Amino acid sequence: MPTTEQISFEGPLGTLRGMLHRPDGVDPTPAVMLLHGFTGQHIESDRLFVQVARALADAGFAALRFDFYGSGDSDGDFEEFTLDTELADACAGFDWLSTQPEIDPNRIGVVGLSLGGAIAALLAGQEPRVKTTVLWNAVASTREMSEKLSAGPYGGLVLGEALLESMRAADPAATIRQATGPVLIIAATGDTVVLPPAAEAYAASLGGKGTLRWFEGGDHTFQHPDWRRTLFAWTIDWFRQQLG
Repeated sequence: MPTTEQISFEGPLGTLRGMLHRPDGVDPTPAVMLLHGFTGQHIESDRLFVQVARALADAGFAALRFDFYGSGDSDGDFEEFTLDTELADACAGFDWLSTQPEIDPNRIGVVGLSLGGAIAALLAGQEPRVKTTVLWNAVASTREMSEKLSAGPYGGLVLGEALLESMRAADPAATIRQATGPVLIIAATGDTVVLPPAAEAYAASLGGKGTLRWFEGGDHTFQHPDWRRTLFAWTIDWFRQQLG
């Protein structure tokens, strides 16, 4: 029976906390790292990341979900995070996962949701050990996102100027061209947060390394059980093909 345990590891700025789901089976196993979105955390909206991590473990994959610095249970304040700190956290998470004795370091993939998708794209573009990447309604233009956020506080959260500067400087859709592994882009046609041009930008940048699947209907975080069953099936099938 799959197991779940609370874990922590050190990021560049502090301790990062989350959960590791382990499957049944003979070690070493393939693994997937989940990267949450803006203002999200390792549980995600309506337990999206809990559900997909359990589905991955049932399918034979270990799954790591953790909070970026300044989010959820991890150290730091929200106003301190930037795209650079999140990318550094993702690198630290990947390093930690790859050193676990039950994980096959040569079979690790990444899923990124929304802004976490942009971080996944940046990671895949600089880390050749990422075997494959799956983007869920991923932000492609962080510069455009920075313009929308520049008006001031976001709900009860304070946005740091360094965050906006890092968003203006980054180009996830261009960076992912350097990815060594294939990329699956899943985009919900009913998403009103990240619009279709984002998925099209990733697909155009990746060329033959990218596979774009339109999810008819849906919304930004797939808030219906039927949508999630389909999303998880597509994602797990992809990892079975790419990670074995």
